[in-house]
Amino acid sequence: MQHVLVLRTRSCAARGFHAGVHTWWWLVKMILPITFGVAVLQWAGVIAIVSEWLTPAFSHIGLDGEGVLAFLTAVSSTIYAAIGVMGTLNLDYRSVTIIAIMTLIAHNLIVESVVQRKAGCRSAWGMAALRLAMALLTAWILNRILPENYSGTLLLAHRDTAGDASFGTVMQSWTLAQARLLPLMFGMIVTLNVLQQLLREFRLIGRLTAPLAPLMRLFGLSHDSAFLWIVLNTLGLAYGSSVMIGEVENGGISRRDARMLNAHAAMNHSLLEDTLLYLALGIGLFWLLVPRLVMAMGVVWSMRLGEFLKNRHHRTSE
Repeated sequence: MQHVLVLRTRSCAARGFHAGVHTWWWLVKMILPITFGVAVLQWAGVIAIVSEWLTPAFSHIGLDGEGVLAFLTAVSSTIYAAIGVMGTLNLDYRSVTIIAIMTLIAHNLIVESVVQRKAGCRSAWGMAALRLAMALLTAWILNRILPENYSGTLLLAHRDTAGDASFGTVMQSWTLAQARLLPLMFGMIVTLNVLQQLLREFRLIGRLTAPLAPLMRLFGLSHDSAFLWIVLNTLGLAYGSSVMIGEVENGGISRRDARMLNAHAAMNHSLLEDTLLYLALGIGLFWLLVPRLVMAMGVVWSMRLGEFLKNRHHRTSE
């Protein structure tokens, strides 16, 4: 019995390692050129120029040109980069609150939308457009419900921005960032895939996710989505999607359920890390959680309503 258990565990580890390496390499081939391009655009000032063009439109959601720059930095890169930019700008508490919610919904769009396409959504462009639209809609609503004098204490670390970084400095920073990121990605993705194989082999996923069934129903998601929901909200899309890709390819979750979960996760993922990040800067927990959850639920239930109406139309036309 013990020998059989060891063999099953080794088999799971081998399958998980192989799947993890395959997914990691796919992500590397995608991430390196995308992040390189973003670094070049930021160095060339293209993103800053675009932010100036968009400033008049963004005034309707309570942001000026500096706020637009912070948001576009997150859209093209990460939340960490956006926070770094915010540390160089003169932004008030109300603006930072709005930017925080916007960037929680729409960040790292190029990488994460391509990943979501492989993880079961129909279109990377469609997913990116959804996240941008929901970020802007949420900001528009917040701009109308937050008091004009809404204030608090920000813990942003301001940096000296004198002088522009040379191209060599930008490339050195990009190289060092990738050198730190890629080994970390490898370890996390392989470990996640091995864990996924073990949980499936020994039928532990059901026990782990059963308590989340009521929450999944509230979100409009299937019970089969619970494990992936945990992964996506603890590790985020970039890492957690490696497990989701495996589940989709192996039939562990249907394409329909994967699309629903992708729509939810597009606006509501990495609840642990990203929320704590902004919470540490002084943003209220209510605003960091509730708007994303409400928007994610609204999108998924709208999708389900659309399916219901479409199916009823087919039945009545037959």
